[in-house]
Amino acid sequence: MREPVEMRLTTAGVPLRFRWRGRIYHLGADPVRWFERRPWWVKQARMSRGRGVGVELLVWQVQARLAGNPRAELLTFELSCEPESDTWWVLKANERLAHAG
Repeated sequence: MREPVEMRLTTAGVPLRFRWRGRIYHLGADPVRWFERRPWWVKQARMSRGRGVGVELLVWQVQARLAGNPRAELLTFELSCEPESDTWWVLKANERLAHAG
């Protein structure tokens, strides 16, 4: 799974809320971050000379619920950003949710 997501961050760069599949989600717990190896061999875009593609990818695991419903179930997402473009992606979501709508 790799779907685009609109992200809102704190001033420290930590995920705060996001829009995915037309719905807004608010974080319900402190996010956890880690780095993974990026599949650099799959990257199609060329970089300018002197600026290589990093091999590490920042991933945030967040627990979030639909905005406007504080009693909604917390769902787990893995989110990541491409530093070259500031584009955010949902990498993983709860299995039940990933197959919905």
